[in-house]
Amino acid sequence: MKILTSFFSRITIPYLAIILAIIVGILINVPVAPVNAATTNYSSAIPGVVVIPIQLPGQHTADVTAIVKFKMPFACNIVGVSANARASGGTSPTLTVDLLDDGTSALSAPISLTAGTVSEGTVTNATVVDESVMTIDFVITGSTPTWDDVTVFITVIRT
Repeated sequence: MKILTSFFSRITIPYLAIILAIIVGILINVPVAPVNAATTNYSSAIPGVVVIPIQLPGQHTADVTAIVKFKMPFACNIVGVSANARASGGTSPTLTVDLLDDGTSALSAPISLTAGTVSEGTVTNATVVDESVMTIDFVITGSTPTWDDVTVFITVIRT
């Protein structure tokens, strides 16, 4: 008991406030989001957050309409779309990726990729109904352009 008394007598008010804030945050499960997050970080207490990773391995050299096509198996709201490509080649290659919900873009503009970086899209058409047909389109330009190993992440919350 003497050890505990000695320990607690050394805790100053600022440290006590920090410890109390941490305990309260844990008890009420307050979501903590980094300052620089491009997409809201939802608390693990919010049910139904789903990340759909779509990998398109290999080399892509031309426009493709509906390179991916699937039915969303549940109603949801899209909260984020990001994409990246491992590498690109050719002269001035450009690649844009668009996510469509029943033929209508879910984004304010297609995502423009730079090889080796992750790019985020701005979601403007977030509501997706159950069994909606989702597609991903590629538009590739440049002189003999190549894009390797493209990955698209769609983050949704079930409704």
